[in-house]
Amino acid sequence: MSPAQKDHSAQSPSGQKASCVFYIAKRYFRGHSGGALHVRATENEIKSMTEEAKPKPLFLTGEKALDLWRQGRDAWNRKIDRQKVEIISFTNVDFAAERYFSPQLSFAGYHFGNGDVKFSGVTFGDGEIDFSKATFGDGEIDFSGVTFGKGKVNFSNATFGKGDVNFTRTSFGNGDLNFSRATFSGGKVIFSRATLRDGEVNFSNATFDDCTIFLNETKFSQLRFRPKAIKSSHIRANGLSIKNLAVLFIPLSAERLEFFDLHGASFDGPLIVSGNLDIVPDLRDTKFSHQVELSRLSVKLRRAWQGFSWLPKLYRVTEDPTDSSRLRRLKEIAETNKDHQAALRFSADENRARRWIETSWFGSVLDMAFSACSNYGQSILRPFVALFLLTAASIGLYKKLAVTADVEWWTGLGWGQSLLLSISNSLPFLPQSRELRKTAQDALYSNDPSFWVDALMIGQGVFSFAFLFLIGLGLRNRFRL
Repeated sequence: MSPAQKDHSAQSPSGQKASCVFYIAKRYFRGHSGGALHVRATENEIKSMTEEAKPKPLFLTGEKALDLWRQGRDAWNRKIDRQKVEIISFTNVDFAAERYFSPQLSFAGYHFGNGDVKFSGVTFGDGEIDFSKATFGDGEIDFSGVTFGKGKVNFSNATFGKGDVNFTRTSFGNGDLNFSRATFSGGKVIFSRATLRDGEVNFSNATFDDCTIFLNETKFSQLRFRPKAIKSSHIRANGLSIKNLAVLFIPLSAERLEFFDLHGASFDGPLIVSGNLDIVPDLRDTKFSHQVELSRLSVKLRRAWQGFSWLPKLYRVTEDPTDSSRLRRLKEIAETNKDHQAALRFSADENRARRWIETSWFGSVLDMAFSACSNYGQSILRPFVALFLLTAASIGLYKKLAVTADVEWWTGLGWGQSLLLSISNSLPFLPQSRELRKTAQDALYSNDPSFWVDALMIGQGVFSFAFLFLIGLGLRNRFRL
C-alpha cells in the first residue's frame, strides 16, 4: 500500500467524505463538460460514496453477541456507543456453560443501544445474574420465557426506555429479584405469569413513568412494591398470587393512576396496602389467609354532575357504578381485621357511591343530610355545632314571639327565660327540663303560647334529638373497642 493510500485509510469518516468530494470535483473540472448528463453522474457518484462512509446499523445476534459480551463491559460499550443498534439478540442462548469461567454472569453497566433487545428463551443456570446500572433504549426489551436458576437476579438502578419491557412467563427460580431504583420510562411493563418460587421481589424506590404495569396471574414468593414515583395510568394484577408478605405502597405521585386491579388475587401471607389514591382499588374476589392492613389506605370517590332529569339529582353522582361494590369489599376486609376506622371510611364512601344510583331519590336526600351533619357518624364536632346553633337561634325566636314587656333583664326583657326554654327543650331528658320549660312558657307567653311557639318547640325538639343521636353515634364510633 502506498503512503497516500495509508494516509487516506487513516482518515476519519468525515475526512474520507471530504476527500471523496474533492477528488470527484477535481476530475470534473479537469476534463468533463458542463452537460446535464455529467452533472447527474457526478451527483450520483458523490451520493454513493458518501453513503458508504456512513456507519451501518448494528445487528448483533447469536454468537456475535455472545463473543462481544465475553470481551467485557468496556469493549461492549465502545462497540454499542459507536454504531446505531437495530437489534441485540441472545435468543435461546444457554449461559450456563459461561459459568465455568465466572460463577456470576454480569451485564452490570452495559449499554444496549436504542434498538430491540431480546433475551427470550435464554437459560442462565444457577448463580447470580447482575444487570445493575444497565441501560436499555426505546426498543422492545424481551425477557419472555427466560429461565433463571438458583441465585439473585439484580436489576437495581437499571434504566429502561420507552419500549415495552416483557417478562411474560419468566421463571426466576430461587433467589431475590431486585428492581430497586430502576427506571421504567414508558410502554408496558409486563410480568404476567412470571414466577419466583423462593425470594423477594423488590421494587423499592423504582420509577414508573407513563407506563402500564401488568402482574396478571403472576406468582411470587414475596413482594415489596414501594416505588418512588408512579406516573402510570394502570396497574393490572388480577389473579396475582403472593405466598408470603406483600407490601403495596402507592406514592403521592400516582395522581394519574386510573385503574388499580387486584381482582381475584390471593395472598397467603400478610398484606399491607397503603397510599392516598384518587381512585377506588379493586380487591373483589380476593383471598386472604392472614391479616390485611388498610389503615393507611385512603381512597377518593370520583363523582361528576349529571344532566337535567325530571327528578333532579341534587349532588354529584359517582363516575364508575362499580365503585360501590369495590368499596363494599374494602369495608368487609377492614371489618374482618377489626379495623373500625377504616371500615367507617369505606362504608361512608360506599353510601356516597350508591347515592342516586342504587338508593331512591328520597333516600339519597336523607343520605346527603346524614353525610353533611355527621360524615356518616365519623364526626362529633359537626352535630355538636349544629345543636349549638339550633339552640342559639331558638333563643332569639322565643324572645321574638314573647308577649311580656317587663323592665328587668332576666325576666323583663325575656332573654333569660328564652334561654331556659331553649335549653330545656333541647335537652328534654334532664330531670329539671320539664319544670324549667313550664316556668319559662308562663313567663314569656302568659300561660297561652301561640301556634307558632308550639310549632317552634316541636321542630327544635325533633332536630335536637337527631343531633344528640349523631353526637352519641360519633362517640360510639370514636371509642369503639
